[in-house]
Amino acid sequence: MLTSVALLEGAGISRATLNNYIAVGLLPRPEVRRQAAVPGEAPTTLGYFPDWALERIRQIQQLKRDGASMDDIRHQLADAAEPVTQTAPPLPAARAPADKPPVVEKRSATATVQASESVQVSVENIPYAAYMVNFEFQLIWLNALAQKEFFAGNQIPERAVDRSIVPTLLDWAADLPALEQSNLFNAHLGLIKSRLPRQTFSQNLGDLPDAQRHWLMTCYDQCPEPDNRLQHIVGLMHPDPDIGPCQVVALSFREGVLIVYVPDKQDVNQLLNSISRRDTLIRNLLSQRLPVLTPLAVMVADLQNSVRICSELPPEDYFALINQIWSTLDPIFREYYGAYGKHTGDGMVYYFFPQPDRNYLMNAVLCANKVRETMQSISHDWKVRKGWTNQLYMNIGLSEGEEWLGTFKTNTNFELVVLGETINICGRLSDLARFGKVWATKGLISKLSNNERAKIRYGVERDTPEGKVFVNNSYAQVTTLLSSNEPRHAKLMDIATCAVAEVLPKL
Repeated sequence: MLTSVALLEGAGISRATLNNYIAVGLLPRPEVRRQAAVPGEAPTTLGYFPDWALERIRQIQQLKRDGASMDDIRHQLADAAEPVTQTAPPLPAARAPADKPPVVEKRSATATVQASESVQVSVENIPYAAYMVNFEFQLIWLNALAQKEFFAGNQIPERAVDRSIVPTLLDWAADLPALEQSNLFNAHLGLIKSRLPRQTFSQNLGDLPDAQRHWLMTCYDQCPEPDNRLQHIVGLMHPDPDIGPCQVVALSFREGVLIVYVPDKQDVNQLLNSISRRDTLIRNLLSQRLPVLTPLAVMVADLQNSVRICSELPPEDYFALINQIWSTLDPIFREYYGAYGKHTGDGMVYYFFPQPDRNYLMNAVLCANKVRETMQSISHDWKVRKGWTNQLYMNIGLSEGEEWLGTFKTNTNFELVVLGETINICGRLSDLARFGKVWATKGLISKLSNNERAKIRYGVERDTPEGKVFVNNSYAQVTTLLSSNEPRHAKLMDIATCAVAEVLPKL
């Protein structure tokens, strides 16, 4: 038998790679023993692999050099590394040589399906400690097992900036050997560091002691890039008998990284197969996200003259138009990390949250400009299609603030909900906007950096004796933009003193 350390050194691979080979069935899970590695030393928990595991890794490495994909390699080699469950004891057989993988009977496809169907895992019933963090290491969801294990029933902080999982993990891992502590943080950093710049990670460590800060930055620098950018599996030998040896499974989503602690005696593949429907999983997970007080930007957009357009089009055409608008705009919101709030027929609400590698406020502004540009293209298409003269406009309001974010959910759906005046101001600015304009609060624009403001054009159109003049880099109170004889302006009086500017594309 080979220890995991000896196997890693002999094969020249990382622990992350080793665990990925185990997860896909190319190697068996290690036999865990608690004993002294060297006679006379204190016993420790070690994982042992059969001697043929080293030869198996060399086979994998050679196949990769020959150009085989991991799927091809798995199909060629995986069956020989998987144990067979039989209903009766097998007949005695000659023992396989230690330097070759044992030959085993292949399982039938039917048996495999039945095994995968035996465990149905959803967010509501993940049977292991699990939590989700965003790309700044801030906790956004956890189950009861994780609450008990990591927080001991303590209350979760209210503000997003106070929800970093790093201090909690440091305390929890204090009794682990140095290598195991590194493995724990590598499981998180492996999928996060691609979105988390080094400088941002350092800034987010807050008031940690210098020694812990230096150690974490070393972990960040040395964390290997996982072979699979969607999932990362790292072994962890925890001395606590209630936890014991486990595999830390990290699954990447656009919204963050889900971490699950799977005991070694359980089958990781069953978990991965059960939660393979990623869209369903993430929607269920986000429907249960923790309410949080967070900074954010809000976008409210409404299709101008939607009632008239609806009356002029047959029902099938009107629904086709609305569906085209939303399906065309959805990739734009994803590009700028906009989070879906709700659709109200011809209107919509999207939220933009802080990101580690870009300014969420700038995301909202750039997204609004891209939406306006895209609507011009959609409008042209429908003019050609219907032979009409209607111009389609999406009127947009942008605002920012720090508000409570939570979810309203039914049995079949959920929507993100922001409580507070930020969304109310944003909705009123959307009412103020006409002919595809984008209005933003002074608070949002002033929080952009000088370089970011230089990339956009903003200001207010003024009446002068010579006519209307757009005054760049200026603001106006909403009340100065209202007309007393315009009925729709009556409902804007509750934001009359709000300072705003129109956002235009850069010339």
